[in-house]
Amino acid sequence: MSFEEKPVSVGPWGGSGGYRWDDGVYSTVRQLVVSHGEGIDSIQIEYDKNGKSNWSLKYGGSGGYKIDKIKLDYPDEFLTSIDGYFGSLSQRGTIFIRSLSFESNKKIYGPFGVEQGTYFSLPMTGGKIVGFHGRYGWHVDAIGVNLKSSQQPSPSKALSYSQSYMTNSPENGNYSVIQGSVGQGFDIVLAVKQKDDFGKAPTVKISSFKEPDNTEPKEKVVFVERAPSMVEGVVTYGPWGGTGGYAFDDGPYTGVRQIDVSRNVGIVWIRILYDLDGDAVWGYKHGGTGGFKHEKIVFNFPYEVLTHVTGYFGSLMYMGPAVIRSLTFHTTKKSYGPFGDEHGTYFTTKLREGKVVGFHGRSGLFLDSLGVHTIEGKVIVPVAAPASMEIMSREPTITETDNPQLAIVAKSAPIEQVSRCVIKEPAPCGPGPWGGDGGRPWDDGVFSGIKQIYLTRAPEGICSIQIEYDRYKQSVWSVKHGGNGGNSMHRIKLEYPNEVVTCISGYYGSITANEQPTIIKSLTFHTSRGQYGPFGDEVGKYFTSTKTEGKVVGLHGRSSMYLDAIGVHMQHWLGSQKTSKLSFFKLF
Repeated sequence: MSFEEKPVSVGPWGGSGGYRWDDGVYSTVRQLVVSHGEGIDSIQIEYDKNGKSNWSLKYGGSGGYKIDKIKLDYPDEFLTSIDGYFGSLSQRGTIFIRSLSFESNKKIYGPFGVEQGTYFSLPMTGGKIVGFHGRYGWHVDAIGVNLKSSQQPSPSKALSYSQSYMTNSPENGNYSVIQGSVGQGFDIVLAVKQKDDFGKAPTVKISSFKEPDNTEPKEKVVFVERAPSMVEGVVTYGPWGGTGGYAFDDGPYTGVRQIDVSRNVGIVWIRILYDLDGDAVWGYKHGGTGGFKHEKIVFNFPYEVLTHVTGYFGSLMYMGPAVIRSLTFHTTKKSYGPFGDEHGTYFTTKLREGKVVGFHGRSGLFLDSLGVHTIEGKVIVPVAAPASMEIMSREPTITETDNPQLAIVAKSAPIEQVSRCVIKEPAPCGPGPWGGDGGRPWDDGVFSGIKQIYLTRAPEGICSIQIEYDRYKQSVWSVKHGGNGGNSMHRIKLEYPNEVVTCISGYYGSITANEQPTIIKSLTFHTSRGQYGPFGDEVGKYFTSTKTEGKVVGLHGRSSMYLDAIGVHMQHWLGSQKTSKLSFFKLF
């Protein structure tokens, strides 16, 4: 079956936030309704299915000061392509679609929105758009298309790599499937299954890294172009690898704390936890969605510093695109890896002495290429203080927490440091909400329990909160309550259903001493197994939810650019049998 007989999914382009959506495949598109301002706030599509009109849901938020309707001359006119821009409103804000243009077989509509950020366009021609997919939250975070052929493609003997999806199905024996078109009338499907001895060390092991001298590597060594960085003192090298996918650049930070890698026959995706002046900041996940082997490399930063990366890149199939096949990470203490198969072209980022402070490259179905931002010079590592002194001298920043014992350490900080900022009065308790009266009210309602919580925060307070609830063993994500700011993200993952949230506490106060709006400054989550937090500065007015025996089954509050207020829905236990009694609280 070829491209002209079945649809092809391309994209999405944009950010990784929000909820995933996919309208599937229809006969054609009749019209689109686009709401936009500083970016694309929402989109809604009218499809045609065998002569009948079908409207999609509205994807995005309720903002946007301008609404445009693109009505096609159905059935003679149809969409053939889209292009646009994606980016963020601030340096480390959420990435979403900033601008969109639609091209039909008769004319071009747009641009709608602001043409700023990273440009994207549909890389295929000769197709008809028969569906849209992407991600959405307060805006349209990402967008992609489902295509069908509108004309007969010319035959070609060369490999035409055109498909863009990957699946990982644990139910089918841990297969990862890559599917692509290779010309008229033919497809290629590569199914990769994990071998029983996949986790075993290869025959040739690398326990420590040595610079190549007279020995030749397995293939030729690639020499790299050096590019000046916009940040003073930072030098950019690379990327090494293929030219497919889309460019990404995390930018420079203070250092690297952790690297997460997923792989199968190559490196599928990579995600980095950076350090920014003492705060932990997660970068975006770069790559595809497959992978049957996941690695988490945690460095003892700042006492262990990433100095360089080595690896191999090459094609996974005949005449296929080059991707990163293997990676090894070298620090001031040891080497981690290799992760992946050491086949193809060897590369190293160690051109001069220094430390890695950021990554860039290209990604699509796999990690296509990888480069580094470095600060050159002799790497000086601080001497680690005794454990007791370290706990008392600095508050840990917990960004991905799945063990309450880690969070309890934060309580070891001297209380005298913040006591002069705290209002000493009886703490209000109950359902809330606590905080300011700004922003818009929100209420997630009542669920079976809470699985995990995402927080973003800035120095002035909590910027946003997003919750994964459980409803009858089904995961339900709330929308993100709050703004797109914040330089630190925290993930609180519970061992649900064996661990439940029993109480929340925190502080609220003015953004600054001279600014009136009141927001949530700090949050702590208490569970049946311990506590997570505090996240944020414990200054202002203290609050706590009711501590009667029970569990939190929902949250409500107010939000704007920040989390203005927060409250709880409680399910109380009655008697020794813990029979539940549900309480609904909505106090706005």
